[in-house]
Amino acid sequence: MPTDSADRFTDNWAYLKAELQWLDRVLMLAIARQKKETKEVDRVAQSKADRATSHWWKGVVSLEGNAAYDEYRQPSQSAVPKLSQQQQLEQRIRASRQQGVVLALPELSDRLQLTPFEKNLVLMSLAPELNRRYAKLYRFLRTEETAVKTDLPSLDLVLRLLCRNEGEWRSARNRLMADSPLSRYQLLQLLPTPEETLLNSSLKLEETLLNYLVSEQPTLEALEELLNQQHISVLTKVCPSHSEQKYLGQKYLEQTVTAVGWDDLILPTSLLTTLKYLTQRLRVTQRLQDDAQVEMWNFQPQSMGTVALLTGAAGTGRTIAAQAIACALQMPLFQTDLAQVPPEDHPQLLQDIAAQNPTVLLIDNAHLWLGRSGKLDSAALHQFLTHRHHQPTLTLLSVSPSRIILADWRSQIDYTLPFPLPTESDRLQLWKRAFPSQVPIATDINWQALAKQPSFTGGKIGAIAQDAILYAAAIEAPEISMEHLRYALAQRGLVLKPQELKPQERSRSSDSAP
Repeated sequence: MPTDSADRFTDNWAYLKAELQWLDRVLMLAIARQKKETKEVDRVAQSKADRATSHWWKGVVSLEGNAAYDEYRQPSQSAVPKLSQQQQLEQRIRASRQQGVVLALPELSDRLQLTPFEKNLVLMSLAPELNRRYAKLYRFLRTEETAVKTDLPSLDLVLRLLCRNEGEWRSARNRLMADSPLSRYQLLQLLPTPEETLLNSSLKLEETLLNYLVSEQPTLEALEELLNQQHISVLTKVCPSHSEQKYLGQKYLEQTVTAVGWDDLILPTSLLTTLKYLTQRLRVTQRLQDDAQVEMWNFQPQSMGTVALLTGAAGTGRTIAAQAIACALQMPLFQTDLAQVPPEDHPQLLQDIAAQNPTVLLIDNAHLWLGRSGKLDSAALHQFLTHRHHQPTLTLLSVSPSRIILADWRSQIDYTLPFPLPTESDRLQLWKRAFPSQVPIATDINWQALAKQPSFTGGKIGAIAQDAILYAAAIEAPEISMEHLRYALAQRGLVLKPQELKPQERSRSSDSAP
């Protein structure tokens, strides 16, 4: 049945007022409950020490003679809006969209696929920017003892108010710390208090997001521009050259943020299609994990995570394919090379991976775990792979074709993706893409002759191109010529066959060898 246009929000501010009315009810209920608890504590406490430690014993001692429970972990259902109220709000949002009214927070939520917790977290962080009354309420409800007075809500406060049980509390915290779009786009900052726990950190919205949320007339174009600018900002801060490794304190696990796109991959069509499918599957399982429609459809995937085996010679594109997947998901790529890890450190590496729980993980030389001479306890490895399957993650195990994977482990691998050597036409594209756009290229380069070398992979072509650029820069050449490429090839023991060169190049190469 069509929604009456009278039910729609007239503008973005009318919508914000309705959301703030909901937040008012949540805060008033929380304050009433906290005041009641304070009175009960005062009635039971025998000393100042009792009052100081009430945050611990009030979850153990029953104040009313009934079975006590952990109020911190399991707030009352009354702290959460009734479903009917939420349905009414969603109905008005849909009516507004039908009338062409753009509402900033709903559009942000849909664009980034925010969970209800993340959407309400943004609202709670926005509220004190609109009215200082909320700052006073937050200060009253922030139960942590800290000398820092702030107008902002703490992580502890939003978890207590917005999560109905321990499971929701744990899921919300883990997503916020690991793979929330609010974190990936740096739209939300956690401001830690010196010598305080992470739960005491205050939550602050990024200024451009704040301005968008309170716009008089927000637009979808403005939202896309905001997200694009934030994405560029993240790449600039974390990865000035669009590809930088960031060590996380773990010894052998590194994080890479790249701007590699699908168009940067030169792979067989079928392989590229499978890589895109795995990316889309991961995106969908992440949505289903927190989507209310899962219950409505009575649908639960048998396996949330995917484990794929990438096989191919060095330089055939396994790493850049993993980077493209991570970039498409707007997530960092976590990577480790088992060949660089001493056998005694493999258990610690497994713990580091478990602690980070990366969404996209690439393990090079995976045969050192999955082969006959595995460096890891079988039970630990089985538990690791099982855990990855139960989470919305993608685990990429990379090996060369000659490496043998035991049958016991092949049963836990969902896809085996061979990365072949590039064809001649592939090598032609790789050569032409190997030089940055700002590097001047001479007209004498024989691309066809270069592309005829069957042993050249994308990695080798890129390395030779870099050598040629460095050589040309060293002799202050105005541009990269065939001479510089022949010199770079010779340094690696490679020489183009005379029949593969043009006539003028054959005579030139016979006159002066590099």
